[in-house]
Amino acid sequence: MTGMLASVASLEEARIVLKQRVDIIDLKDPKLGALGALDQRIISSVVQLVNNLIPTSATIGDIKPNDIELSERIIMTANSGVSFIKVGLFDKNISENFIKIINQCGSENINIIIVLFAEDIENIDLLESLMKSNIRGIMLDTKDKSSRNLCSLLKYRTLDRFIKLAKSYNLITGLAGSLKIEDIDKLIQLKPDYLGFRGALCSNKDRVKSIDNIAVKKIRDTISRKNAINYKNITNTEVIASGSVA
Repeated sequence: MTGMLASVASLEEARIVLKQRVDIIDLKDPKLGALGALDQRIISSVVQLVNNLIPTSATIGDIKPNDIELSERIIMTANSGVSFIKVGLFDKNISENFIKIINQCGSENINIIIVLFAEDIENIDLLESLMKSNIRGIMLDTKDKSSRNLCSLLKYRTLDRFIKLAKSYNLITGLAGSLKIEDIDKLIQLKPDYLGFRGALCSNKDRVKSIDNIAVKKIRDTISRKNAINYKNITNTEVIASGSVA
């Protein structure tokens, strides 16, 4: 089953998506970039609200992989109590220093989700060194939210390869990047663990505006319906293959 990740920027927005039974609440400030970091007090307040009912994640900001504050930001955000820390790779290359810091933080029981950007992807197979590192999951997103979305930047077979490779390393997988409700049908067939949304959940589809309850429900219902259809198809295929109707 594919879950719904909803990115929120306030306690009020967290209440809305929690009520709509999303599968994971992601905390970031859309006004500060692709992975803008929220104030630690807001993150902590949302963690208290959720109270372990569902997983939470938080971004550390649009920070370069060679920034001397990388490790400090990861640890500081982890101390807020979120389930996962999202770290963006804001570079086309994966440096040894970046891997070293990720491994060190991962060894401290910090669950790191690496976020890669579609604009930088050239060869999925070159990501294996990162997938072998001490991380819990990996996502594809987009840096430029005013331009093309994930589905227009990367071909379906590239997304398929990404999901399959990541799952071969037992990683949590996610797809995001200005996704629209129309993208769900195609992407859910790839069986990512999560599809991530922000702009599609907001008023006028503007990611810096407040989340709209009706929009959240529409996305939630669509994912639930598509999951049910896919599960039914898988079940029927298994029954036919086994030759049994029991």
